[in-house]
This record gives sequence, structure tokens and C-alpha cells, in this order.
Amino acid sequence: MMRKRERNPEWIKGVWWKLLVTGVLIAQGSLIQAQIMPPLIIDSCYARAERNYPLIRQYGLIEQSKEYTISNANKAWLPQLSITGIGAYIISGLPAITMPNSPPPEKKDFQFIGIGQLNQTIWDGGATHTQKEVAKASAAVDKASVDIAMYEIHERINQLFFGILVIDAQLDQLDILVANLTRSLNSARLTSEYGLAYQSDVDEVKAELLNVQQKKIEFIYTRKGFLDMLSFMTGSALNETTRLEKPLATESWQSLINRRPELNLYASQLRLADAASTFDKVAVMPKFGVMAAGILIEPGISFGTETMNSLAIAGLSLSWNTSGIYKLSKNNKLNQIKTDKIHNQQETFLFNNALQLKQGSTEIEKQKEIIRNDDEIVLLKTRIKNAYQVKYDNGVCSMNDLINAMNRESEAKCNQALHQVQLLLSLYNYKSKTGN
Repeated sequence: MMRKRERNPEWIKGVWWKLLVTGVLIAQGSLIQAQIMPPLIIDSCYARAERNYPLIRQYGLIEQSKEYTISNANKAWLPQLSITGIGAYIISGLPAITMPNSPPPEKKDFQFIGIGQLNQTIWDGGATHTQKEVAKASAAVDKASVDIAMYEIHERINQLFFGILVIDAQLDQLDILVANLTRSLNSARLTSEYGLAYQSDVDEVKAELLNVQQKKIEFIYTRKGFLDMLSFMTGSALNETTRLEKPLATESWQSLINRRPELNLYASQLRLADAASTFDKVAVMPKFGVMAAGILIEPGISFGTETMNSLAIAGLSLSWNTSGIYKLSKNNKLNQIKTDKIHNQQETFLFNNALQLKQGSTEIEKQKEIIRNDDEIVLLKTRIKNAYQVKYDNGVCSMNDLINAMNRESEAKCNQALHQVQLLLSLYNYKSKTGN
């Protein structure tokens, strides 16, 4: 019999140790991989959000609709065949011609007449060309409308992206505050152990650390919510380790050219109105073509000794409907009214857009003025905090005074970081208002 293998405690410890080391290495690898991932830039968010937005499929549908419409318009140049058949009982009879001294033809109550006609257009007065131009202009209007809806995504991305940057800046400053409070806590504990400080000093620092931790928790969950929305809009897998790259404010915002998609929409609407007005001119133009027709009559019409059963003709055709001439003058005025309405809408948009740009320009200048004072404020608050630290070390002030000085310094640094991100947000909102 084989002896049962005895368990070796050292062997079991070795296995568990290897598993533990492997898990640590895997965790470290995941952390390193998250750290080496390139940061997310705002232009990439724009592109991803546009690709992920369901409305983007409208571009393909509009293009297909335009191609089908143009294809149908081109079919007007193909030969057009029409066939008509009439079969009925004769009530009063058709006239018949008989020769003298000849018996009358046999009377038949049922008569069938078949008519076939073939038309080939040579010149349609420009109707087909106008239909194709209207189809192209209409597609351009539809695309411009989609462009406007797609561009509105940029403002949503701005709010989420810069909102996360603001939170990151606040979290960085809170981490610095935690480090300062931790040093103060260790110092207070050490002096308390030697009887040189009160236990209340330690408790005050602990309470303040808990307050800061609560603020961090609030910011962390707010950041997670913003990231979830940004992930949903861009269709990308973003998580708490995702880093965002702060864009540089190096572009001269005052020299930006207005490229708003609404301007393209108004231009497309004007082209569509111009193309549609051509229909009124086309309607009064004559149409030329080649035609051929054949008539079949059964049992036929008797003309004495002959019976006519069929007839074929061919030649040129001319059709001219002059009813549109009476409406042409009023239609031209109606088309002019449509054009004036589009121009008025464009002027109204440019007026409102100019007002928004003035407000945005004022906001940018305000943020720049505020930032100019931030450096000095932070410097002064830091010097005040350092002075209180010296006073506390010498027993001149309380721990509460030192904590207040730390909080004021941290608040000044948070405001500085906040103002910098707010300036970037104002710049990018200004860019969005100009369509750039």
C-alpha cells in the first residue's frame, strides 16, 4: 500500500507566499499600467462624443436620400412608355361606311381600343436640373441642421471636462492640507507626550483632518459622477484612474474667426430658396420631345371594302403650359419674402452671438485680473501660516489659530487653482461660441 503523503507546513507557507507575491505584482502592474496611460485631452473627447452620438447616423441617411432623389430626377431623360386599353359594349354604335349595292358590315356590340405612346424628352425647360439642384440644397440644409446639434455637444463636454479639472485641483490642494495637518498632528502628539501641549490640540487637528477627509470624499464622488457622464457621452471606458490633461491657453482668442455652423445653415437655406424659386421659371418654359404612338382597334372600323384596325404615328412633340405665367410675378415676390426672412434670422443670430461674445470677452478679462492677484494672495497667506506655526511652536498662539491659518492658505491655493481652470473654461466657451 502507498503511504499517505504527509502535509508539510513549510511547503504550504511557501505556496501561500508565492500566491501573495504574485497578487502584489499583478496589482502593481495594474497600477503602473494606469499610471503610464496617456492623459485624456479635450479634443479627443470632442471627437469621441461626436462619433458616439446617435445623431451622427443622420449624415449617411441624408446622403442616401440625396442620391436617390437625384437618381430619380435623372430618370426623366429615359423613354416614357404609356399603354391604354379600352374595352366596352357599344351603345349607339360606331359609324360604318358601305359601298353602294354592298351589304352592311356585320355589327359587333363589343369594341376594344388599345393605345400605346412612347415619349422621349429632348429639352424639359431645365426641370430635371432644377430638381437635382433642389435635392443637393435640401441635403445641405439637413446636414447643416445636424452640424448645429452635433456642435452643441462641445459645450456639454466643456462643462464635464473642466468640471473634473476643477475637482482635481481642489483634491490636490486638500492633499497638501492633509500633509500639513498630519505634520501638525505628529508634532502635537509628540509635545503632548512630554507635557508641552494639551490633548485638545491633538483633538483639534484630528477633527480638522476628518473635516478635510469628508470634503475629499464629496469631491471624489462628484468627480466619479462627472467621469461617468463623460464616459457615457464619449463611449469610452473611463474610471477613477483616468487622468485629464489641462489644455494650454496659448491661442489668441480675440482673433478667432466666427465659424458657427448656424452660418452655414443660413447660407444653405438661401441656396435652397434660390433653387426652389427656379421652379417657377421652369414651369412656364415649353417642353420639347420625340413621340411615337400606336392605336389598335378590334374588330376595327369599316370604310367600305377596307377595315381600319391600327394606326401608327411619330414625330416631334411640343407642350407649353402658360398658366404659370399669371402667377410668376407673385411667386417671385413670395420667394423674395422667404429670402428676406432667412436674412433676418441670420442677422438676429449674429446680433445675439455678438452679445454672447462680448459677455465672454468680459468674463475672460475678469478671470485674468483675478489671477494676477492670486500669486500675491497665496504668498501672503503662506507667510501668515508660517508665522502662526512659529507662534504655536513658541506657545504664543493656540492650535485653533494655526489650523485657521492653514485653512486660509489652503483656501487661497484652491481659489488660485479654481480661477486658472475657470479662465480655461471661459476661453473654451468663447471658442465654442465662435465655432472653433
